[in-house]
Amino acid sequence: MTLPPALPGTTVPTGWWRRHWRWAMPLAVVLGIAAAAGAVWFALSQWAYWSKSSTPYQEAMRRARCNVELVEALGEPLRDGYLPAGSMHSNGQSQFVIGVSGPQGKGRLFLNAKRSGEHWDYPMLYVVTDANEAIDLTALDDAEAAERCALAECRAEGECPPSPASLGI
Repeated sequence: MTLPPALPGTTVPTGWWRRHWRWAMPLAVVLGIAAAAGAVWFALSQWAYWSKSSTPYQEAMRRARCNVELVEALGEPLRDGYLPAGSMHSNGQSQFVIGVSGPQGKGRLFLNAKRSGEHWDYPMLYVVTDANEAIDLTALDDAEAAERCALAECRAEGECPPSPASLGI
């Protein structure tokens, strides 16, 4: 059985969706896209934080900032990029490509690290500048390299130009 037609001058109550779908549907789509974009941004931010706080990443950036040849090529201060590409596995393997930049240029730092116990070994650690110049950051002895900074030693001996911070720049 069907309902009789409404009496003239009265309105049939309609649902919320039927009255507001024209603006609610686009709003729901926009909110869905914003939520997805927010989730992707959050995941990438967490990856950047997690990878930048890892021991191989920290050591690679320390060696880059202490390398005389790299500082001459890119300038100081040497900054790392926002989002490193690569992976870090629970079996002790770590591989990253890190964007580095300075006032005089940019480059990419390539890192391959292997862990045995608590000790990290860096068989591949180099920077390729925008001028396609490869600068090797590996050391013959990783334990010794972790304690030294060639740039600081060079400045202490007066053979390298001082840092911009010490000049007040």
